[in-house]
Amino acid sequence: MDTSTAGKPAASINATRTILVVEDMPSVRSYYKFILEKEGFRCEEACDGQEALDKIRACTIDLVVLDLVIPKVTGEAVLQSIRSTAAHAMLPVLVISTEPAEAKFRRAATATTGPVGYAQKPLMPRIILEEVQHLLA
Repeated sequence: MDTSTAGKPAASINATRTILVVEDMPSVRSYYKFILEKEGFRCEEACDGQEALDKIRACTIDLVVLDLVIPKVTGEAVLQSIRSTAAHAMLPVLVISTEPAEAKFRRAATATTGPVGYAQKPLMPRIILEEVQHLLA
């Protein structure tokens, strides 16, 4: 157990972590951001894959919530780019899709060596928080 976080409220621990929310639909992006900020996380936003890659390079990001269907650069390509860069190869990524986690296409398109979680839309707050906490553990 990390003794530096023992006994501290989750919100104060989460406040030291920044999550990049990558989603092209503003209402869905705001929904994810609201859930995460309510738990004390700091959030950055990206509305497309290119903006996500730019923010990952420019900011300190602890986890990426990544929709697969986004403009400019697909979610799969964003994930592949993250994993191909030594500095970000182990960055935790929560992949969001309308496809079930068992879908062959999804597994093949997001095959990765770093920490990755999957969640199917629509997401309930409990699901996104469980996945995020698991990936950050």
